[in-house]
Amino acid sequence: MKTLVVGAAMIDMLMKIEALPKSGEDVLCSESGIVIGGCAYNAANTLRNLESAADLCVPVGKGPYADMIRSELERCGYDILIQDDSQDNGYCLDLVEATGERTFITAQGIEGAFQKKWLDSLDMDQYDSIYVAGYQVCGQGGQAIGEWLCGHGDKQIFFAPGPVICSIDAAVMEQIFSVHPILHLNEKEAMDFTRASHQPDPGNSGGADGYVPAEDILDAVRELYSRTGNLVIVTLGEKGTVYYEGDELHTVPSVKTTVVDTIGAGDSHIGAVIGGLKKGLGREESIRLANRVAAAVVSVQGPVMDKETFEKRMEEHL
Repeated sequence: MKTLVVGAAMIDMLMKIEALPKSGEDVLCSESGIVIGGCAYNAANTLRNLESAADLCVPVGKGPYADMIRSELERCGYDILIQDDSQDNGYCLDLVEATGERTFITAQGIEGAFQKKWLDSLDMDQYDSIYVAGYQVCGQGGQAIGEWLCGHGDKQIFFAPGPVICSIDAAVMEQIFSVHPILHLNEKEAMDFTRASHQPDPGNSGGADGYVPAEDILDAVRELYSRTGNLVIVTLGEKGTVYYEGDELHTVPSVKTTVVDTIGAGDSHIGAVIGGLKKGLGREESIRLANRVAAAVVSVQGPVMDKETFEKRMEEHL
């Protein structure tokens, strides 16, 4: 059966700069370009390159950005599962520093306005797993996706909240946690969320909810696991990846690479985890594969690769 990849395809406007400017400063970019991106699109590209069956569920609107996205999706052989002419798709300004670190400024379009009726129209008998990107549950579409997921608890859910994790409505987050997703996030996201989850309580040594705020990554994954009851995966950059499922913290080392830019690294990592698990690999083997894929992705400019480039880069990152 297939994986349903739910999220966004949008325009990525890439700009390479030496370093982020301070407030009020001007800088020139050394290189620029426009590509199709979006967390779900990036993850689906990895699944496709790993030959893991998946459908890309991203809304396509009406306007110049939507036209570019539709053309690219059709060129790549993706079916358009959601078409809504009420507005255009959004775009993201990707600022890539000389170190390869990236900063995003996102202007959401139709992909930020998910409707439950879109999702209810899908034939879910084709799928045994669902990937959901965090940007689409942050804001007005969050409740629709949360309610829809609650009706599909029989599927394996993969949730990658991303950098907006602390902006997702608490009630929506509880809906998602209630379907026991495999959670995929980076170290900063894990620490920020578990700290933000606790409001000070003068009469309690922990937060208002009784938990003690996380002091390190082990505390963070333990708390996240207590809320989802399923595998928690945290990427640590060059320090590798850790995962936890109720026993001990396991570490999978990173793969050495030369970083060009880090756009799409996390999306490709979770895509590879899903692809590995769907092929029957164990937890650690799937994460080891994902570390290789992420190393390959950051060695090129932009978030996606065609099959030929992917295979070449994977051979270089053993």
